[in-house]
Amino acid sequence: MGRKVIVGFITFLLVSVGAFSCLLAQEPLSKRIANYTMDVRLDPEKKVVSGSEVLTWLNDSEVELSELYFHLYLNAFKNNMTTFIADARRVYPGRIPRLKKEELSYIDVESIKIIGEEGVEPIDITPTIEYVQPDDGNPYDQTVMKVTLPQPLPPQQTIKLDISFTAKLPLGMARTGFRDDYFFVAQWFPKIGVFYEGAWNCHQYHYTSEFFADYGVYDVNLTVPSNFILGATGVCRSKKDNGDGTTIYNHYQEDVHDFTWTASPHYLVYEDTFTHEYLPEVKVILLLQPYHKMFKDRYIEATKHALRYYGEWYGAYPYPQITCVDPAYRSGSGGMEYPTLFTGGAYWLTPIELRSPEGVTIHECGHSWWYGMIGSNEFEDAWMDEGFNSYSDDRVLEKAYGPNYFSRRFLQIFSIVFKRFSYKPTWGSISAYRPYAKLDDMSRLTWEFMDGTSYHINSYSKGAITMWTLENYLGPELSAKVFKTYFQRWKFRHPRPQDFIDVVEEVTGQDMSWFFDQIVFGSNELDYAIERISSSPVAKRQGYFDEEGERAFITGEEEGEKEEKEEVIYESHVIVRRQGEVVFPVEVLVTFENGEQEKKVWDGEYRWVRYTFNKPTRLQSAEVDPDHKIFLDINYTNNSKTMNPRKLPAYKWAFRWMFWLQHFLETFTFFS
Repeated sequence: MGRKVIVGFITFLLVSVGAFSCLLAQEPLSKRIANYTMDVRLDPEKKVVSGSEVLTWLNDSEVELSELYFHLYLNAFKNNMTTFIADARRVYPGRIPRLKKEELSYIDVESIKIIGEEGVEPIDITPTIEYVQPDDGNPYDQTVMKVTLPQPLPPQQTIKLDISFTAKLPLGMARTGFRDDYFFVAQWFPKIGVFYEGAWNCHQYHYTSEFFADYGVYDVNLTVPSNFILGATGVCRSKKDNGDGTTIYNHYQEDVHDFTWTASPHYLVYEDTFTHEYLPEVKVILLLQPYHKMFKDRYIEATKHALRYYGEWYGAYPYPQITCVDPAYRSGSGGMEYPTLFTGGAYWLTPIELRSPEGVTIHECGHSWWYGMIGSNEFEDAWMDEGFNSYSDDRVLEKAYGPNYFSRRFLQIFSIVFKRFSYKPTWGSISAYRPYAKLDDMSRLTWEFMDGTSYHINSYSKGAITMWTLENYLGPELSAKVFKTYFQRWKFRHPRPQDFIDVVEEVTGQDMSWFFDQIVFGSNELDYAIERISSSPVAKRQGYFDEEGERAFITGEEEGEKEEKEEVIYESHVIVRRQGEVVFPVEVLVTFENGEQEKKVWDGEYRWVRYTFNKPTRLQSAEVDPDHKIFLDINYTNNSKTMNPRKLPAYKWAFRWMFWLQHFLETFTFFS
């Protein structure tokens, strides 16, 4: 009887634990502040999406709100005076073409009503619509809409809005729009802003900015021509043929902060499954252009690599499906990320060694973590998304594919790969950063960077090599713990730079303000150099010396005779110099002719330091940062010196470059 009781109790515990686990599994991943139910239709001839959305929004703050702010991103392409186009002219003078009527876009909010309890007439607040420009006051910009509520919305209360709208799509521009019968529909619906830190964070759409929104549940009915193939955020729950040449697709997804879709009659559809020892299974869908059929396996393999390594390093991909879209040629929609869906990009003449489409696929799929699940403010803290993700995709590329190869593209058509010259994926970020290190602070509003180059360098390149430098400083194990802790703690939330810094300091137990103040919130250069080295025998004594209470004159010949009997001692000097303004601890490796080495650690604070050695061997060389841990160093060529520099390699490289240049000029002349 006792055994039965014990068995029964254990069974009860197991069942209870299992039931509790199921309840935990059903817990929302996010607070689900902004929830959308939509019913929309695509008119492929007019290039218009029309319909309605019901928004259920939670005031997750401690204050009453009398106004609501919305993004109307498509209005960025409404005319040539919007903030987006004005920014583009400033960033790239002379490169913005004349806009044609059929290429422009807009989004009209036809009505917006507050839905109350059943049986209560909705309250029409359409007359309160007002376009505002919180960033620049540009009266021609209508990318932010404000509405006024008849009564303030109390804290922690929800409001339900019924919004009817029409969205005219642009000719493929800034990752949205159409190209012939290909449609990529992004940032296309009235989208509520984010209220946090005591204010509405709802910026205008700028040329050098991406997006920011709250998490929620999307339940979307999409009506498209029946001959079109549809891909969208989330999982397709149903498909209904209307019998009039159109089909309704229902897509549903919880705990995402955006919804994007694409439709085209030309897609080739492939499905696969990502499996892993301890990560959840994920359905992989590839929507491929027919002329890129040769890239099918490479797209899918790269997607699986991203799901694997990001999952192992940071945390599991939590959704049942991910869709990779191969964009149409000249559609302007390549290389962009959205929840559970991303676009790649491929060029059919690119050699396989250059890892296209692998590189962009891993990068955009990786945004499922650093954009999709970590909801940083991309208007204000772009480096926290692009920098983290560029660092991460470099790691995946190196792990899965090995080094990159040096290449040159000729006639804008074909590339030649030089397999003898390989480099790590992250070196691209290093070389991009170095010429522009002092343009701007890395942490800056995206539209306040000097230009597009500065935005990309600071958000992508400097962001990536900052994370690499942090990893090298902390060591791989501690660094891995930092990034995993940060991801697990802040997923499905809106972290700011200080939140990441706090995690770094907590995990490491160190005050890291010196690092972040200089690198993230500053724009000074980091450059350490070997200024001078020397090595010579210890000087012989010459002159008057007091020995045993008497003055003696030493000619130096006595010392020479002594040296012949004893070991010659060499005095060597190494001067290391801080040429940049950034202070960083550095290692200095000193090598002697007999193979002996000494490694010194300098705090790097003063402008220079001198190391002196007295050894029975000459100095051979000295190198600062010998393991190249500090990727932020803008000039590796001054990091080392040798006593007897070899000139042959320089001559060899010079002759090779002259040879290649000659052949290039001959080729160019021939085709001219």
